Amino acid sequence: MRWMRTLTLGGLVVCGGCTKSKVDEGQDIVLKGKVVDEAGAALSGELLKFYRSENSACALASFSSSWKSVKTQADGTFKLDLLGADTRNGGIARCFVARSPDRTQGRGVSAAFLIQSGDVTLPTLQEWTGSPTATAAAQGVSVGFKSLSGTHGAGPDEHTLTVRGGSLRPVWVVSKATTPAVLSDYALEDLAGLKAFLSAERDAKVGDETVDITYTSDEVALPRRALVPVSRGATCTYTQAATPCPLTHGGLGDIVLFQSGVREVALRLPRAVVARKAVLRNFAVTGSLSELVLEGSADGTQWTSMANLLAGAGVQPFVEVDLTGTTPVSHVRIRAVARDATGELRSLGQLSLFE
Repeated sequence: MRWMRTLTLGGLVVCGGCTKSKVDEGQDIVLKGKVVDEAGAALSGELLKFYRSENSACALASFSSSWKSVKTQADGTFKLDLLGADTRNGGIARCFVARSPDRTQGRGVSAAFLIQSGDVTLPTLQEWTGSPTATAAAQGVSVGFKSLSGTHGAGPDEHTLTVRGGSLRPVWVVSKATTPAVLSDYALEDLAGLKAFLSAERDAKVGDETVDITYTSDEVALPRRALVPVSRGATCTYTQAATPCPLTHGGLGDIVLFQSGVREVALRLPRAVVARKAVLRNFAVTGSLSELVLEGSADGTQWTSMANLLAGAGVQPFVEVDLTGTTPVSHVRIRAVARDATGELRSLGQLSLFE
């Protein structure tokens, strides 16, 4: 379910996902809405799926299967009859997600909401194709798209560009993307079968409640690139590191979740190089850090800083970093210095080095 990766429900997270229900268990509930395509034409006979969280924050939930489903009528409308008990978990209001039918092209729209009254009419769920295009450029791929406001009316939209491979986990993410968005060869490397899509979010008011609507565009296949990092196949060292090293084998959508207490990850490169660029994917830390650096060494004992990973916007899950080293290195490491006991490295997908 590609859409779940882009679902963020910050407006619904109250007291850690606990919002008091306003409906009685025996109360009759009518949930209504309408589904249309990008042009506004009704989608008839389409299967709309509903997902239900254990608490008030769908962002904290894990959805394995839909809870209920309903087909749209000839005019694109749907209705679901519920009881108040369906909308609660004890005294807590559950968060629901209504999801438009899956399309082979990839597009979809979902709405996340609480049910706090007996009659709920959702905003119209209007698909968005985004019309993405991908064109090979000199040093990467240019992705063009049509903004959400072009078909859905003006709004404070921020588009996120996501690249994926064979798995659901992203290979690369560009926040606040504008068209055309350029994906560098450093980000794409030589992986085949990559696809890109856009996502955007809007809020709508239904009575006193806020509905969070997430739009995902069609996918577009990306031309395969050919850049191979010098770190491909490097060995790595960290607590309970696997062999071969999962951080350098080219599985760009993979991720390693580090054991508690890991504050250093080191690579031994196949050959000594003057590293000019580093790319980190699915990178995360926890707690407070006073220092987070990427360092290089010729012998694995004397280290020189090549980048401050706390500089600028701070720790980012997907980042290209220009390196300052001027001498060949055969060892590279990420080193964290904790400000308190909780500061440590949390995850890393791939660490790629380029000459």
